[in-house]
Amino acid sequence: MGSLPARDFWEVLYSRRSIRKFEDTPVPREIIDQIMHAGIWAPSSCNYQMWDLIAVDDPAINRELAELSTQMGNAPVNIVVAYGRDFSEENHANIQTASALIENMSLAAEALGLGTFWITQTGGADKVRAKIGLPADRLVVAVLALGYAKIRPKKGPKRRPLAQVTSYNHYAGRPIPSSTNPEDWEPDLLAIYQRARVLNGLRHNKARAWETRAWTAAIDQMIPTGQKSVEKGTDAPRWLDVLPCTGILTEGLSKARRGYHFDVVERSAEVARWCADRTFPKGQAFVWDEADPGPGTYDVITCLYRLEGISAAERHSLMEAMATWLKPGGKLLIGFVSARSVHASTEAMRAKRGGPGGVEYVLSPDPNIGPYQAIEPATVEDEARTAGWKLQDRLGVQPAPEPDELDFRTRNFSPAKARAVRMAAGLMGTFRNGKAHGRFQFRLFTRE
Repeated sequence: MGSLPARDFWEVLYSRRSIRKFEDTPVPREIIDQIMHAGIWAPSSCNYQMWDLIAVDDPAINRELAELSTQMGNAPVNIVVAYGRDFSEENHANIQTASALIENMSLAAEALGLGTFWITQTGGADKVRAKIGLPADRLVVAVLALGYAKIRPKKGPKRRPLAQVTSYNHYAGRPIPSSTNPEDWEPDLLAIYQRARVLNGLRHNKARAWETRAWTAAIDQMIPTGQKSVEKGTDAPRWLDVLPCTGILTEGLSKARRGYHFDVVERSAEVARWCADRTFPKGQAFVWDEADPGPGTYDVITCLYRLEGISAAERHSLMEAMATWLKPGGKLLIGFVSARSVHASTEAMRAKRGGPGGVEYVLSPDPNIGPYQAIEPATVEDEARTAGWKLQDRLGVQPAPEPDELDFRTRNFSPAKARAVRMAAGLMGTFRNGKAHGRFQFRLFTRE
């Protein structure tokens, strides 16, 4: 297969990165062949080697693939990896075999000075198969995007400590739950999971316009002051954002209310610091149950879209803790997704069309990371009242999905199905009101 570069194995292993932006430069076919040749030397179940590799370097075909998944529109080459559908199915040995091949190709590309991106969200494996003419008995496992990196991350994502994921002879760990039910999660495991997702380059770390409109409406109605800019070190009212997770909303709040100094409290020091660094000026970072922000410190406390991800016991503890952090006369704003809203039908629609499943794909704002269950408005009010809070104001918005959310949710639907969903949403918006049925609910409390 031609001369090979002299690269140290360990250097290649630890320097490989997932590349999301590629140069618009063709890759010579002899190099593509060299990379695929490295792939077929991977272990194969029963040595059947029932894999097929289709290297798509025709721009026109790649444009068609990109219509199925935008991830296939970034590189000059997409290598479609398929395996015989009826071979080595036990324990998913066919998938394991194809995955070993993909890993070999990824390392070979790194050794040759190229980059790769392992694509599993293909927009429909059978649709990909049809585009490139594979017969029906070939199972499309994944696609490997290949090209010269335009942007190469200098550092790889942090890894969970080896001691957390390894045992000898008998399992001695504590598994991260697969459940979306908050009652199934211990607080420290949720902290570990969220730390890994937030600090390891979370790709969903983007604000969503319809969610931004919801919380903006809430603070405009309930916390309308604090527009003036604050210089670092000056005395200003203080705002605490509780369990901000990715910090997306914290950053948005700090921009919308420049007249406050923002701090955060989170489950782990690293995530708390990550979120606090997104404010201006940079705020203080506190760890829940380790470093108390201080009694009577804050004029405003927000907890937006986080009660849905914690157990009832934790909600009670958090309600009581926030009561100590707030100044007399201060305001607590809680935002949540209502169990009486369109959220349930949206989730059912996603499940019916075969959307991604699992904890990491729960449909929720900001986005949520970990367990998530929409919550009854009465539950929030009752738990707040038990903790000594007094309800001051209510707001409910978006009884039906907004047009841009519908565009996002139906982006992979057929035109006819997308139109039907939009019509149903329009009728829902006509006959339901935001106060009672709004997906996004907000409650403003003060201390009794």
